[in-house]
Amino acid sequence: MKPQATARRLTSERWGRVFWLSWLLAALGFAIAAGFAAVVDYFPADLWLAHRLQDIDAAAFSKALDWASRLAEMPLVAAVVLGSALALWLLASRSAAIWLVAALVASLSNSGVKFLVDRPRPAGHLVRVSEKTSSAAFPSGHVTAAILVYGFIFYLAGLLIPVRLLRLLVQASCLVVIVLTALQRVYVGAHWPSDVLGGLLFGGLLLSLLIWSHRRFRSLAAGI
Repeated sequence: MKPQATARRLTSERWGRVFWLSWLLAALGFAIAAGFAAVVDYFPADLWLAHRLQDIDAAAFSKALDWASRLAEMPLVAAVVLGSALALWLLASRSAAIWLVAALVASLSNSGVKFLVDRPRPAGHLVRVSEKTSSAAFPSGHVTAAILVYGFIFYLAGLLIPVRLLRLLVQASCLVVIVLTALQRVYVGAHWPSDVLGGLLFGGLLLSLLIWSHRRFRSLAAGI
């Protein structure tokens, strides 16, 4: 084996160990948070953080949050994924299209975690609740879907869009949707901040596996 190829392999193995160690630590953090969420209705900082966010009284802010949140729920998120996947399949990369659909499918696993943790939603006597739902609270499904779908689109944009301005525009839009969706779930009283953090962690864990598997597939397809 050539020295350069050997160096690349060793570097890849080193970063692989770092990736899996980081992933396992993050998974452990999520498991601990889920365990606490299963026995307490909310964490000490949740009430204070929720009140601070709900104290913001601006119509434009509220509308922006609602707009972002709708892009992370059915049927709009499915339309975004299927439309983007079709464009990728026809114009850019079939593997990217398949993995993007997989990101949407992976977000459905959130329901299983909710069932296991079974944390109640915020109560109306604690925070302002303007959106009511009967499902469990931890982790936030909207946030899990947002970080999985728009996080993977962010990754694909960096990989497939050569025009810098367009690439940055797409990536910035993805970040806006993720951040505003996270804020909106607390703002309307649908989740505690810790539920949102749980969604970010859970979605991030799944997203990192999707990106790793897609990069691995590309490397194998290229014969690297």
